[in-house]
Amino acid sequence: SVLDGLLRAYGLSGREREIVRHAIRGETNREIAARLHLSPWTVQDHLKRAFEKTGVRSRGGLAALAVTEARR
Repeated sequence: SVLDGLLRAYGLSGREREIVRHAIRGETNREIAARLHLSPWTVQDHLKRAFEKTGVRSRGGLAALAVTEARR
């Protein structure tokens, strides 16, 4: 997918990409954790790394990045 390619280009790991996809869909850390059999803290750690790698500061920033890239 376009989103996966974008996230790969930013250097996100497979797990980080998976968590970002769920976060962009609006799932909470708790929901993502339950779905992926992780702790909510682990989900938050992955999101923090994704924010750092992409240069955004929030889930909304990740979603905006995805939309912006999809329009190119």
